[in-house]
Amino acid sequence: MEKITIETLQNMHPHDLSELFLKWDADERHYWMSLLSTQQLSEMFSYLEPEIAVEFIRELDHTLQAQLIDLMEPDDARDLLFKMDDQEKQEILKELESQDKISQLLSYDEDESGAHMTTDFISLTPEMDVKTATKQVITQANDVETISRLFVVDHAGHFLGTVTLKRLIKTKSPQLIQAIMEDYPHVLDTEPIEETIHKMRDYSAFEMPVCNQSKLLLGMIMMDDALDTYHKEATEDYEKLSALPEAEQEEHFSRAAFRRLPWLLILLVLSIPIAYITTLFEEVLVAVAVLAFFQPLILDAAGDVATQTLAVTLRILTKNPKDALKNGGKEILTGFLTGFIMGVSAFVIAYFLAKQMNSAQPLALAIVVGLSLWVTVIIAPVLGVLIPVSIDKLGFDPAVASGPFITTLADLISLLVFFGLATALLGGL
Repeated sequence: MEKITIETLQNMHPHDLSELFLKWDADERHYWMSLLSTQQLSEMFSYLEPEIAVEFIRELDHTLQAQLIDLMEPDDARDLLFKMDDQEKQEILKELESQDKISQLLSYDEDESGAHMTTDFISLTPEMDVKTATKQVITQANDVETISRLFVVDHAGHFLGTVTLKRLIKTKSPQLIQAIMEDYPHVLDTEPIEETIHKMRDYSAFEMPVCNQSKLLLGMIMMDDALDTYHKEATEDYEKLSALPEAEQEEHFSRAAFRRLPWLLILLVLSIPIAYITTLFEEVLVAVAVLAFFQPLILDAAGDVATQTLAVTLRILTKNPKDALKNGGKEILTGFLTGFIMGVSAFVIAYFLAKQMNSAQPLALAIVVGLSLWVTVIIAPVLGVLIPVSIDKLGFDPAVASGPFITTLADLISLLVFFGLATALLGGL
């Protein structure tokens, strides 16, 4: 066992403690957990991934589980309970002092902003004197995550604006809060969390008030929680682009294989036409064998351009879906220009390579390669825009049916263009 003292652990940041906790074996974990305070354990579990924290918390009795979760910030407690099954969740909720707050957060869907907010915040009223407001902040500071920005509400709890702590401290009494408060953006509790993240970035907001349709202040989303969510969303989109399910790090290899198999079989079926097209143009390949040398160049270019356009389109669909088709026009024009430059470059390279290979028709071959590359680089952005936009219009996640499907379709079209031009210009059939 690593030599470490309880004093060292007590002075350790919860994040560092959580990393150390994961390195310990079962005996070490049980030993040190028995020496740490409930507050320290609660803070440490908040820094673990919820699915990992749940596994460790399950080893504790229900009373200690409830104590640990009660000490967590409401949004952290919600994330942890969300990973439990319904029976576990209900048993623990019954013992929580913060049952109402956490139940409210659990009522939201995972992709709604309300699911990621904390309901602990300091609110002031416009009629308050700054001296009274300062005393309230001092009294409640230990019960909230942040006091850098204070929310102003009317007596019914409707959001009116904010006051920064710096402004409050610098203002001398007598002065009312309404004289120093300022307008501030807010989000709806049912608003998609991705839109809230973008809004926080646009306004450089470290905390974002969350309201309902009536503008009643319900809570706030912190920047650290927004960044965590953004990281998870980006990871999910990356997995979807690869046609993979959720992260499989902890999953048995056989189960992971069977989860991937349907996607791979679908892609296998979609790849059959590509092989079939090659056989259709077998005669032109035999007659002009050097064509096979340039085939990977055409296929790779089409797939790369389509994937680049797809990444841009998915980002726009997330932020502002209405701009997706408008941006599609720009992507196609970009493909037209880049395709022309790439096509000219490929024409020159293909011509000299064909001459070195003693090709009978080096000029015609160079035209086939250059023109094919230009056409496919123009078509590829069309696929990268139309497919995800169409999937989104149908109500499905556009990232799921994107990466491999678009590259497969791009390969199919680029082969038809390449061999079609070769047949027309080189007379292989």
